[in-house]
Formats: sequence, C-alpha cells, structure tokens
Amino acid sequence: MIATWIWNTQLIVTEREEIIAFAKQHDVNLIYLHIDQQNVADQDYRSFIEEAKASGIRVDALGGDPVWSLVSHRKSITDFLNWVQAYNKSVGEEERFSGVHLDIEPHVLPEWNDNKEEIKNEWVANIEYLSTEINKDPALELSVDIPFWMYELSLADKSESVSKWLVRTLDHVTLMAYRDMVEGPNGVLEIVIPIMNEASQNKNKVVVGLNLLQSAEGENTTFYEEGHDGLEEQLTILEDNLEKFSGYAGYAVHDYEKWKELVEKSKVQKNASQKAKPMPVFEDGGKKLVAKVDGGDIALYNGQAWDPVFWVGINLGATTPGHYPGELSPTREDYLRWFSQMKEMNNKVIRIYTILPPIFYEALHEFNETQEEPLLLLQGIWSPDEALAGEDRKGRDAFTPAITNDFRQEIKDAVQAVHGEVTLQERYGRASGEYRTDVSPYLVGWILGTEWHPYTVQVTNALHPDMPPYQGKYIMATEKASPFENWLAFMLDCLAEEEMKYGWQHPVSFTNWLTTDPLSHPNEPLAQEDMVSIDPMNLKASAEWTAGYFAAYHIYPYYPDFLRYEEKYQTYRDSSGKIDPYAGYLRDLRAHHKGIPLVVAEYGVPSSRGMTHYGPSGRNQGMHTEKEQGEINADMLRNIYEEGYDGALLFAWQDEWFKFTWNTIDLELPWERRAMWNNPLTNEEKFGVIAVEPGNYASDQIMLDGKTNDWEKRFQRVKRSYPGFDLSVSHDEAYLFLMLKKHEGDWDFSKDRLDIGFDTLSGGSRTADKAPGITFSQDIEFLLQMQGEGNSRIFVNSAYDQHTWLYGYIKGMFPWDERYNQANKGLFLPWKLTLNKALYLPQSKKTVPFEDLEVGIMKPGMADPEDPAFNSLADWYAKGNVLEIRIPWMLLGFTDPSSKQVWKYPYEANGIVPTESQGVGVEVFAHSNHKPYSTEAPKPLLYQWKQWDLPTYHERKKQSFEILRKAYEAYGKPKAD
Repeated sequence: MIATWIWNTQLIVTEREEIIAFAKQHDVNLIYLHIDQQNVADQDYRSFIEEAKASGIRVDALGGDPVWSLVSHRKSITDFLNWVQAYNKSVGEEERFSGVHLDIEPHVLPEWNDNKEEIKNEWVANIEYLSTEINKDPALELSVDIPFWMYELSLADKSESVSKWLVRTLDHVTLMAYRDMVEGPNGVLEIVIPIMNEASQNKNKVVVGLNLLQSAEGENTTFYEEGHDGLEEQLTILEDNLEKFSGYAGYAVHDYEKWKELVEKSKVQKNASQKAKPMPVFEDGGKKLVAKVDGGDIALYNGQAWDPVFWVGINLGATTPGHYPGELSPTREDYLRWFSQMKEMNNKVIRIYTILPPIFYEALHEFNETQEEPLLLLQGIWSPDEALAGEDRKGRDAFTPAITNDFRQEIKDAVQAVHGEVTLQERYGRASGEYRTDVSPYLVGWILGTEWHPYTVQVTNALHPDMPPYQGKYIMATEKASPFENWLAFMLDCLAEEEMKYGWQHPVSFTNWLTTDPLSHPNEPLAQEDMVSIDPMNLKASAEWTAGYFAAYHIYPYYPDFLRYEEKYQTYRDSSGKIDPYAGYLRDLRAHHKGIPLVVAEYGVPSSRGMTHYGPSGRNQGMHTEKEQGEINADMLRNIYEEGYDGALLFAWQDEWFKFTWNTIDLELPWERRAMWNNPLTNEEKFGVIAVEPGNYASDQIMLDGKTNDWEKRFQRVKRSYPGFDLSVSHDEAYLFLMLKKHEGDWDFSKDRLDIGFDTLSGGSRTADKAPGITFSQDIEFLLQMQGEGNSRIFVNSAYDQHTWLYGYIKGMFPWDERYNQANKGLFLPWKLTLNKALYLPQSKKTVPFEDLEVGIMKPGMADPEDPAFNSLADWYAKGNVLEIRIPWMLLGFTDPSSKQVWKYPYEANGIVPTESQGVGVEVFAHSNHKPYSTEAPKPLLYQWKQWDLPTYHERKKQSFEILRKAYEAYGKPKAD
C-alpha cells in the first residue's frame, strides 16, 4: 500500500487528472481525501473517485479534529460518518468511498498534558463507537492516524496498549513516524519497531507515514530539506527493512501537494543539465570583463560590442521564517525556485548583501546554465557596521586597525567565494563551507557596505584632518576627498587587487543613502540626517581599472523627513506633469553625479498593516494594499528611469519575519523569537513581492471570505454556542481569528453591534467607557467594537496602553490624563502607533506637530487572494450568517505569541516587560436594534494554544508581483539623454 493525504479538497476539481497521473506515476493506491461539504459538490467526488478507482486507486474519506477526541464532540463524528454513508448510498459502486480515515491527534489539545489519561480514554471510546457504527456497513473500512509513541499508553483497564488495541480493532493504522532519516538513532525504523512488533499477529495492518511539510516540531521531523531525491532514497531503505514484518502494510507520504512540489523541484534541477550558451566574456591585456562603465553608462558585453543597459532588478534577503540572516537558512531548492520566479518577473539583476552559502552560487550557476539570458549578480560585501558604530552608537574611527583588517578579510573572502576558490570556516552569523563554483561570468558589479552611520563618518573625518588623498593602483581619491571617503577608496582598491588575482574586473561601488548624501537639505528637521556627507564624486577609477566605478544609493520616498518638507521638492513636476517630491530629489542627485553611472540600489514601499512614516504623494512607509504597493513601486521605477539613472533594484524579493522597525521593536520581546511569528504591524516585514504567510499551504489559512470549510479542518480551535450565535476561535503565526455564526438571519451592522472583550493577563477592568451598560465577567485589556464599515475598532485599557504611557506619561509629547494609569477606571483609548515626534523645520521656521496613527481601526474586506475583491489589509468580513475577524497578535498585547508572552501593565512594570499569558479570554456581548441577544451574561471562552519553536509558512506571489512584471518589461536600455 502506498498512500497520501489530500487536504485541499478543491484540487479534485481543479487538477483531477494531474492527481490521478501523479498517483499512478508514484504507485499510490490509496488517497485519504479530506471532506469539504461546503465547497465541493457531490458530483465532483463522484467523478474523482470513479476515475481513481478505474486507475486502481481507492479513496478514503478523511476527517478529524483534535476535539473529536472528546465524547462531548461525538455529534461531529456522527455527522461526518452520516454524510459519508449518505453519500455512498446515493451513488454507484464505482463512485463510493472505500473507507473512512481519521486524523484526530488528541495530543495537540491544549489540555492534553494536564489531563492525558481522561482524554485518551475518551478518544478510545470515540474510536470504538465509530468502529461499531462502520462495522454495520461492511463496504467501509476504518483507519486512523496515530503517533508512533502510542504503544506507551494503555487502555483504561490496563489489558493492552492503545496501539495494540487499535491495530487489532481497525482495518489499518497510519503511524506518524515523522523523522528525516530511516536508519540510525531516533530514525524511522527505531521509532516504529515497538508497534511493528505488536502487529506481528495482524497482517498488513501498519502503514508508516513520512512527512514532507515544514514542521513546527523541528527540521528532523520532515524530509522537506532532503527533497524528493532524498525521500526516494530513504523509502527504498524503509521498504527493505520493514518487509520482514508481517504487520507492515506500506507507507504514506504527507502530503500530496508538498510531494508534488518536491517532485517538480527535482525536475528543475535535472533540467539544469541542458546547458544554454555561455555568457560572453571580453578579454584584453590579461583582463576579463562582462560589464563595465562605458561613457557614463553601465554596459554589458554581447560577444561583439558593449550594450548600454538599465539594471532592473531585486534585492534578495538571506533567511526564511523561524531563522535570522546569520543562520542562512534558504535551501538550494528555495534559490532555484526564486531564480525562476525572478526571471518570470522580468528581473535582470539580483543583488545580495553579503557572502551567501556555497549552495547559493551553485544554484545560480545551475540555473543560469539553462537560460538564454542569465540572471545577473550584484555581489554585496557586508561592512563591519556594529564595530563602526560602536556599542554607544557614537561612531568609531574607520581606520581603526581591527575594523579595517576585518573588512579587508571580508572583501578577500567575498572575491574568493564568487570565484569558487575558498573554504570558509564556520563563523557565527557568516556563511561557511567549500566554495567551488565560479560565478564571475554572471557578476556585473560589486557593492561595498549598506548604509553608513553618520557619527562614524564624523568621527573618522575629525581624527584625520590633514589626510592626503588615497592613491591606489585601481581606485583613488581626489583632492576633495574626506578621510572617510579615502577609507572607502582604500577598501575599493583592496577589492580591485583581489579581483585582479583572478584576472577579472567588474564595476565597483559603495552604497550610500540620503542621510550621508552630498546634497544640502536646509529644511531637514533632524540634525544627524544632514550632518555629514559622503560624495561618490570624490572617488574615481584609474586607467588600470577598465571595469570602472559607479555610484549606488538607497532612496526611499518617506525618510528622511526633508522629502516631505523641502520646499523646492513640493512643487517639482515629474515627466508626466505630476507634482512629485521623490522625482525632484532624484533629479538633484542625478545632476550632482555627472559623468558616472548612478543606480538606486534600494527603493520600495511595504504592504504592511502598520506604518512608520508618512511620505509625500501617499508613498507612506506602510498601510498599503498589495495592489497599491505594486502601483507605487512601478511609479517610482518610472521616476528613477525618467530622471536618467542606470538601474533600480527593488527592495525586496520576499517578506522577512525577523525584521523590526523603530515604532514596534520595543513591543516584540524577547527579540530572539521575533522570527517565529509574523507581525503585520511591523512594516519592515512586508516589503517583499513574494508574500510569506503562515501555514504550509495557502489552503491551511483561514480566509476572510464568509466560508467555513477552512475552520472545519483547524487542529487548534475552540468553539462554543451562545444565544443567537456560535463563536469559534483559532490562530496562526500572524493572527488570532474569530468566527461568529448566527443561528438565524444574516449579519447586518445597520442593526447589529458587537462588544468583544479580551483578557490576556491579570488586571484590567470589567467595564469600558466605550461600552456603557455592559459589565464583563472578566477584567479586560482590549475591547473590539464591531459596528460595520467605518465604525469598527479595537480599544485598549488606558493603563495598558503603551502609546500614552511612553509618549504622554514618560516623554510628555502630548497631554496626559492622570486617570490613565488606573486600570479599573474602565477608560479605553484608541490603539495607536507613533509616526513622528514634533519636528522643527529650520528653513520654514515652523513646528510640525506630533504624529501618530490609529491602527486599531478594523477594515472590512475579502482576504482571499484569488477573489477579485481581495484586500490584503482586511480585518473582517461578513457574508450571510458568518462573520470572520482576524486580529494581529500585537493588537492584543502579545510581544511573542509563539511563547505566549504579553507585555505587563507598563505603569506597574515601569517599562515594556514581557510576561507569560495563559491564553486569551474572549467575551462577546451581542446587540440587535439596541437589544441584547440574551438577558444572560455570556460566559467567556478561554482560547489556549501550544507554543511553537518553528513556524509553518508558505509563499505566494503578491498582487504587486504581476504589476511589476508588466512594468519591468519596458526597461532594458538607459533613457536617452
């Protein structure tokens, strides 16, 4: 027997033939098919099962929920079985399910550890009940997923182990033997042997399940990293070792979608053997070049001549959810998938910030060998930023020997890695391994550093006032160069020397940004943002460095603040005639850099629910839908091109969960767990054109769409019935979800009103000034009022409000009421994030008031990306009798939901201090036409969940991806003068 699970039932409608073909190719003869009564019609089941059976594949009806372990939920089990039996009676023999397969997993219930014996006994009783019912229909078989350690538990009467009873009672069991190796300590063989021995008297009763999904329980529980080839190899070993056990019935792979994905990845890798023509290389005088600065343009060699180019590309990060950049977690398969998608988006150039692991360069070479137009590389070299800034952030001398020597070694390592001739030893936070792949033919430039700390520049310049200009063999400084610019010339010259050891030259640059640009900004309110300058024009390449030198800047539209307030930019009209301060700045910067190529190495806006700064022309740092993100980024690309630049590299490729920003970082604690969850309020996490979202698949997510099938398959969910409606609560790594389903009638917020209190820790108030006449049965920290579009928002207890505590009470930046620190007063305030303190504009001679944003406003919308009405910023959706709400964890005070931590009451703790929460108490008061649904006070629902140490996630192309794909098509050559 070879089995697999299909959880996304709609696949039998959209790719029925592909499923059957895949199953036949991999000898699958049993499919556990999840039942979706709401969105899949009986006719679709009939067609799929008939075609599957004709191909020798039986189909079992898959269902289950951890709460099915409890006798109190037996009705749900009965309803499921009744549906299967009614369906089978209504169709022909070849269209019937062959069995029922349950995935209940009682051990994931929050109360399992505290009440294991009782839950286990109830679970066994439910299985026994279901077995009795199914035995009444001899055409149906019954099987169950069980963990491999089930042999450790005994029946209530201690007569035998639970696993032995299950094997004897059921038609078969599927062991969740989730490991990433078959042999060896704690391998699949070792953990399944006890139950295999128990099944010795029961032939063909045990199916061994292997996992391909990324797992919150660790990488050693899945073959995801090993890929399809690794899985195939281990399956052979598994079969060879288990054939001797009479109870062994075969194996099952979890699940179909991931199995198919890994097979397709394997095909991509094998297709890499079909090599395209090599990248043309220009050779002259012992130098090799593929790109160079040619008459003020960047040019690529086409085999016969030099073609001017406009670099349109993307910045790629170095990590995935659950990890930090220094862990360098992306796999070869990740890189190959991303490269293919980048090409699909019409990217020409990929920029990376630092040396990546050998698999990156191997994958790039492998991918490019299949491309007529390869994906080109801009290699960044990470500067010693922390040492340059100093622990006190007051700046250090760049010429400090330890700093300079560290940077020179990093430069040398980077050059050797790109040329495939180095073995880097393991170092914390840095890539290591054997670099044997030469990607220099695909390299089109080097960029040193990221963004320079202004105090470092100031300190370095002050300590070396009479320094003569640096005169290197390849890169030199002019007479006007500052000491820090001399240091940059020195570092670039070291880079050139290392490159020439291989006979190669590529254009070189360093990254700059608006804070240290060479322009004057008289209306900049913050002194440090216009304190010092670094002028790329004070460096140049010698005649020996044929590849040349270019300037590169990070240019965002919303920071520093002079972009909003510099008077001359507020009247500048771009090439389309539209007033555009961003384009005005681009014009001035381009005018300063006459004669050398100028590239925008970073630009972009995030599709985040939170915001950090307002920007001119609505280009804010956050609070954009994915569609708006794409349109704004495409418009900025047009600005960059029309103002005569030589390239634009969008930030960024994928969303990154580890990122932080200044107005939420103090609320994300402990910081070392920030990568374990997704915070929609942190704009830095949402810059990607590839969304990285919770769940192994899109079908794992709860969508705000008015449908309930996604709720029915949630493992962690609590449901309770109240007068007039049912309340369900669930969660993922980004949100807490609520579903309120009316017993009669539809939701109508012209009549209906909901006051929902949330209790996350001790303290708070049982009354709220925003909800007069209501007394909650628990002290609450947050109040969610639902009164329809434009009038739904989350409020926070004033004593728990971090915003008024820090900026009102501590910093005195706005008026503060002394009643705010008394939780029991029941004062509830809007949930806000700070955007800017009050700013004085030197040129305008006026003060801009303190700015904040109410992020607690709850916006309606459809959250399904496949729906034409999709709104990525949606917070709730009502359709018929179903109301769905999703709340970012931070809006409920969570500093880390993965370890269930919230911040303490800040007035009592004298700061933002995390503490463990027991869960979220949810209490709903419902009114219609100003009358309560019930005269009885509702009982609060306590929602608890298991902590996680590795998040689940999947990727999705944002709406901005397609917008930018079309925009990128237009750019190849630089704009004519």
